[in-house]
Amino acid sequence: MEYKKNSLSLSNCFVCLFLFLNCVDARAQLPKLLKDASETFKNGAEAIKSLGGLIDATKRTSAEFNKSVKVVKDNSFQASVPESQQTKPKFKRGIFTNFKWEPIAYFDNQLFPSVIISMATYKGEVDDPMMNSIKSSSLGFRFNSDKSFIPVRWEIESVDKKYFEKVSGDFMFQQAQQEIYFMPSVPWNVSTLAKQLSSTPLNVVFRIFDSDGNKEEKSVPLFMRSINDCLYSYKEKKLDFLFTSYIQEQHPEVDKILKEALNTKMITSVDGYQGDELNTINQVAAVWKVLHDRGFQYSSITATSTNSTLDFQSQQVRTFDNALKTQQANCVDGTVVLASILRAMGISTLMVLTHNHCFLGFYTSNKKDRKRLYLETTMLSYSDIIGKAKTPSEKKKAYFKQFLQALNYATKIEYPEYKAANDLIEVDVNYYRNFVRPLPF
Repeated sequence: MEYKKNSLSLSNCFVCLFLFLNCVDARAQLPKLLKDASETFKNGAEAIKSLGGLIDATKRTSAEFNKSVKVVKDNSFQASVPESQQTKPKFKRGIFTNFKWEPIAYFDNQLFPSVIISMATYKGEVDDPMMNSIKSSSLGFRFNSDKSFIPVRWEIESVDKKYFEKVSGDFMFQQAQQEIYFMPSVPWNVSTLAKQLSSTPLNVVFRIFDSDGNKEEKSVPLFMRSINDCLYSYKEKKLDFLFTSYIQEQHPEVDKILKEALNTKMITSVDGYQGDELNTINQVAAVWKVLHDRGFQYSSITATSTNSTLDFQSQQVRTFDNALKTQQANCVDGTVVLASILRAMGISTLMVLTHNHCFLGFYTSNKKDRKRLYLETTMLSYSDIIGKAKTPSEKKKAYFKQFLQALNYATKIEYPEYKAANDLIEVDVNYYRNFVRPLPF
């Protein structure tokens, strides 16, 4: 399933909104909207607010696997085993006979640059096999033997040197009858990964050596996915937080957008939460106007460079840079663009994800009892209200009303419907920025 524009009927909603917007002054209704938001959300959606909760869920679903598998990232145990206690590897007819090994390439032998880059600095739970494999770029070895303390030398080499050349080291198989996953860090060329725009075949060679120079190697054909392919589920494990890697608040174009927001005359300064809640909303409205005037159009394209499988699900997400250049955005793209700009302004954001849709959430202040409002980003191109305005004064009000239309729809109609259906999670971008680094631009 993909995060795309939902098929909810908007006709009845727009009739109500039309009456609402034309019977009363829109700005005067903001305090009421804030009050309603406070009442609606004070008990909250059960948002994912900590990585700990994510890991706990993984342990429950993978408990049986964890009983038989141990994942290790380094070989600190190697030097502590005296040579007299080690078991020498046995080699016969081109293979090692007293232990078994095989290459590991997670995600059905498909590599995701967005995962590799965004998880490079992950410092969360290291005892969870899934998170360990993601942290270490998804390449490694599986070992098993009836004997303990078998020393070997390992090597992983990319045939296409532009991604990475070669990484090697020593490994000690420690525990007899224990299935060990050894997942070393791979020295990826991040610059090359960031420019990967299509799915490309890639051969990676895995080698095991003993101290006598005997070698066994296995070549694995992989696919390097596009930087735009975002993995959000693997073996029923939710990885929705990886969408936050596309949020890029440090992009140089953000400053230009903020300058344009000031030029709208809807605000006099970009000051985040220094004013009241209405000031926060006005700042978001000014950014909305800038993106609207830049000609942003809704695009429903979500297909990835390679289809998803039963084990994993992914979706195409435009980088911030690409979305600005093409002026096109699906629901995730639009949420990413707005979240990037609001974060640069000091406004905290959320990504609201359902089984088939995504929209933006933001906090109106930094107080403990702060409220959340929601914005339907696919309505960025709507001009039904703006088109009726004639004078500059009317146009200024019309832009605000057009923005309020998207705010009102997401906050008072869309969010409650998905919430009632138990079909949403909220990814707190501020929190996950502690674990997920943004993709380079």
